[in-house]
Amino acid sequence: MAEKIRFPFDDAQTIALTATGAQALTIVDTVTIIDGVTVPATGNRTLNLTIDSEVPVGARMFVKSKTDGTETTAFGPGMTGATITGVAGKTKTKSFTYDGSKFVAEGEQID
Repeated sequence: MAEKIRFPFDDAQTIALTATGAQALTIVDTVTIIDGVTVPATGNRTLNLTIDSEVPVGARMFVKSKTDGTETTAFGPGMTGATITGVAGKTKTKSFTYDGSKFVAEGEQID
């Protein structure tokens, strides 16, 4: 298998979300952008991560979420942080750092 060129030598990984439901996402880069804006949420979404063994401690993830109303974006396996609750037509963002086992939301109390 060919070696993956990772950020900053290649573009950050960008993953688009669907409008609703469980989202199975595989994280393979040091910087990942989760795009929940191009397709706004029309129902609740849950992000379920599979994290590649090559992802280093300190990797960053940015989640952007836009909703039609008060739909939520919850964080499942591979992540920890408070659920994003939408406001119609508004974009909300969160950033995460990888601690070696999961992506942890920045600037939040987690225990």
